[in-house]
Amino acid sequence: MNILRKFRWAFFVFVAPSFLIYTYLVIFPIVSSMAYSLTKWNAISPAVFVGLNNYEALFKSKDFAIVMTNTWIGLGLALVIQVGFGLLISFLLYQTKAGYRAFRAMAFLPVVLAPAAVALMFVLIFNSDIGPVNKILESIGLSGLKRNWLSDKDIVFYTVLSPMIYQFIGLYVIVLLAGMQSIPPEILESSAIDGAGSFRTFTMIIVPMIWDIIFICVTLITAGSFKAFEHSYLMTWGGPGVRSAFLGVYMYLRTFIDANFGLGCAIGMVILFISLAVTMIFRAVVRRLDYQS
Repeated sequence: MNILRKFRWAFFVFVAPSFLIYTYLVIFPIVSSMAYSLTKWNAISPAVFVGLNNYEALFKSKDFAIVMTNTWIGLGLALVIQVGFGLLISFLLYQTKAGYRAFRAMAFLPVVLAPAAVALMFVLIFNSDIGPVNKILESIGLSGLKRNWLSDKDIVFYTVLSPMIYQFIGLYVIVLLAGMQSIPPEILESSAIDGAGSFRTFTMIIVPMIWDIIFICVTLITAGSFKAFEHSYLMTWGGPGVRSAFLGVYMYLRTFIDANFGLGCAIGMVILFISLAVTMIFRAVVRRLDYQS
């Protein structure tokens, strides 16, 4: 106890400033957004308390149903493709000797590009008049597959989703590769001596040993999917209608275009609570798998 009292000043010097900054930048905005979500407010006139009306209007909205569907589909495809290809590419890099650094840099290169630059690049790629996608389809005799990729309501969502998934695969490749490199080499050497091939080593040893790393990737993908904004907004403004919008874009449109800050805060609360719920579910699944193993 004497030691704790003696160094009590260390709490105020080192912990208290960080706690105050975190409270001001994170806790206070969450609490204030939760309060404003219960009001009707246009950021000019005084806020009027309306209770749960914003949430009721939100869940009755057809546009919100479309946006939620887009977000869940985007999350599912991102988990399957980014984690799946991330594991595959990282395992190939893990086994690569010649050119390892060059291949690793190439895998990570799209991640360091600005999302706005990638979005604008894919706008040109999918342009129905001058874009290379339609030009290539025409040149190989598949003109029937040509589409207005950025305006066809049936495919525009997947057009917008493709650069979002492509750009950040490299991030999870590097994270998963670091996890694989942390596995003691003696374990892999023992499996090789026992006659385990690359496939069995990958599925039976490497993947189970990096479950925690995979969970980190799942958490990052979940958070990214629920706050996705740049690609959708810059490529299509979430249109036509809200066919290619995600929750982040929908929140921006309702908040700043419609000047309905109360509804925008309600959407923000929905994003927060769904993200937390999904993350907790994944965490429970990972703990259960660790327990069974």
